[in-house]
Amino acid sequence: MSLPISRAACDREKAATVYKSEKRKEMEEEGYRILGNSGDQWSDLLGSPMSVRSFKLPNPMYYIP
Repeated sequence: MSLPISRAACDREKAATVYKSEKRKEMEEEGYRILGNSGDQWSDLLGSPMSVRSFKLPNPMYYIP
């Protein structure tokens, strides 16, 4: 199951890894277990809590190191 999550105005100043980690933590606190996580940037995958498996996918349109 994939849950759409959009940044609120108050979250726009946060680094991507910090913001995404906070959202994963909120989901776990709601009772979800994160088995898989995919993304095309490292900020999609890094931070804590981590998923059981992570999948970094290529995106030929851009790359942010």
